[in-house]
Amino acid sequence: MRIILFLLVFFSLAPLRQANAVSMADYQKTFEIDLENDKLPSEEELLKIFMQENRYYDRKYNSVWELLGDFDADFYAKATTYGINEKRLKWEEEEMMLDIINSLPKDMYPYIGPMLFKIPNMSEKILNLPGIKETKNKFPDRIADELKNIDEIEFMSPFLYYVLMPEIWPDYQNNIERPQTTQYYPKVAYNPDFYATIKQLVPPEDFMQEAKEKTLGKSDLRTVKPDRKNLLTAADVAAVARTLPEVEKWYQDKENRYQLSTISTMLWSHEYRQDPTVVAGMRDLVNPCARLVQKAKLIGKERSLAQRVVKEGFSLNEWAYTCDKTIKAYRISRINKNLMQALRMYKQGLLNDEIDKLSLQNRATRYSTMQALVSAYSAPLSDVIEVRKKRQLLEQSLDASNYRIGDVKIRIE
Repeated sequence: MRIILFLLVFFSLAPLRQANAVSMADYQKTFEIDLENDKLPSEEELLKIFMQENRYYDRKYNSVWELLGDFDADFYAKATTYGINEKRLKWEEEEMMLDIINSLPKDMYPYIGPMLFKIPNMSEKILNLPGIKETKNKFPDRIADELKNIDEIEFMSPFLYYVLMPEIWPDYQNNIERPQTTQYYPKVAYNPDFYATIKQLVPPEDFMQEAKEKTLGKSDLRTVKPDRKNLLTAADVAAVARTLPEVEKWYQDKENRYQLSTISTMLWSHEYRQDPTVVAGMRDLVNPCARLVQKAKLIGKERSLAQRVVKEGFSLNEWAYTCDKTIKAYRISRINKNLMQALRMYKQGLLNDEIDKLSLQNRATRYSTMQALVSAYSAPLSDVIEVRKKRQLLEQSLDASNYRIGDVKIRIE
């Protein structure tokens, strides 16, 4: 399963299932959280679901003598016939792996093929795929320029061969000749009266250090009873920033960290049963604060978490909503060009023709992942403007926790 997760992250693919979703819009509500109305199972119910998911690890016996007498008849029949059946048993994730590999360019095979041969019990059908079969024990021919001069690099682990791909290094790009811009001089004569008029309308003295004190505006006031839909103010952002160090102290408590880690695994297992096309952790990525509140409620620690944020006048749900809106707006304020271009392509459907060529299972998971990224970078322009006013304060708080809220990293790029 580890190799599957590796491939999903590295090649932006994800677990598959039979699904009817045909577009990103089908998953828009999936990444919305309503703390007042959303229903989650209790911790005991999640544990029961999780144990059912891991039933394959329960052998039900410790010795063959326990198979005698009043034992599970169905399990006894399977156990006694196991190993004598000549029929090939299909690997559980075989079809998923085949879909992933077939969707990759052939140029990538030398970087993943040798690794597949090192995985115990890997499906023979996968290892005998054309293009994969030829990569057994073979070192890739194409190596990134940054790594060519490393001594004995051919002895590196096949699990790290993907690092050798030139395409993943920043310096790999096409040398496109760009036109040289010429200096432009506007054909407008200087008019001193025009600039004198501007100074009358906007006196420069108002922007000096000793300028007169400005009156308070809406941006300087806190929002009364914030909910999922209200807009942010700079005062709201500053209040959230002041709560983050306290929330980090709460998370760093050893008992809280252990319980959050445990409940996260069980919650993902439950949500996978509800909708296997959504990659585990994507809901946490989109709404890290609301998910932290949900997990705190599941482990019975919502009161101690609420005590950390109440100093700024927040209830637990109000803090979660305001915090998530702040994080989304902050992400947009720091978005890079490549990610912005990718999100635009998602929204405009420029990748849909290629995605629709995939299997129905693979298609649904791809759309859900794309919608998760779009949702994580969705915020009104006014929220982004307000966050920019307090971004320095916000970044100081985030830097102290390594840009993490609870167990979720808020940086995607």
